[in-house]
Amino acid sequence: MAEERTDEEQIEALKLWWAENGMKTIAAIVLVVGGYFGWESWTQTVKTESEQASKIWQDTLAIVETGQSENSLNEEQKEAINENIALLKSDHSKTGYAHFAATLKAKLAVESGDLDTAATELQWSLDNGPVQATQIIVKLRLARVEAARGNFDTALQMLQGVDAGAHKAAFDEARGDFHRQLGNDAAAYTAYESAMATSQSSDPIARNVLALKFGQVRSASPGPTVDSEVVESTNSTVMETVK
Repeated sequence: MAEERTDEEQIEALKLWWAENGMKTIAAIVLVVGGYFGWESWTQTVKTESEQASKIWQDTLAIVETGQSENSLNEEQKEAINENIALLKSDHSKTGYAHFAATLKAKLAVESGDLDTAATELQWSLDNGPVQATQIIVKLRLARVEAARGNFDTALQMLQGVDAGAHKAAFDEARGDFHRQLGNDAAAYTAYESAMATSQSSDPIARNVLALKFGQVRSASPGPTVDSEVVESTNSTVMETVK
């Protein structure tokens, strides 16, 4: 009898617990299961979007490469590229491919002398949350475009306070170029000096061009003058490389 009462008490206790907590338990299970399938659906959507964007981007690059092999893009190729870029920016703006597309259009615009379009495309990228690595490169390119438009102060301001990381030398060289164009050789010297100290470029032409710029403003050095023989040797190397 005691065992029967115990069993009955356990059943009654279970009923009581279920009455108080049953709906909460069901709701919790629904949330967990729904959350799992919701996550799966979301990740599948992201994967599908990325695959679609990747296909459009690869098609775009193929058109560009074809045009380069023919020395120039024809009007049909330009139209196809612009349509793909517009599609990536409108339908796949949250993917990295949209930012690649914007920078590609900016590059093509610079090559055709359309600096306003280049600036617009690069600014679009900055305004639409690029990852940090992309943001750094886009800021540098936009600063170069602004300088080419004659906005040297704006270009310098864009490079202020940026943790450029591996691109520090490129940022310093750009600062040097902008200061030189503003007629501030002393600031240019300091920027070029910093660029030479941190440069990790394996491109001999890029290194020699930087050294040539540095040598051209050495008279503005706040410290001891750079060894003239070293500068002359560097300049000769640059000229031979350019030839």
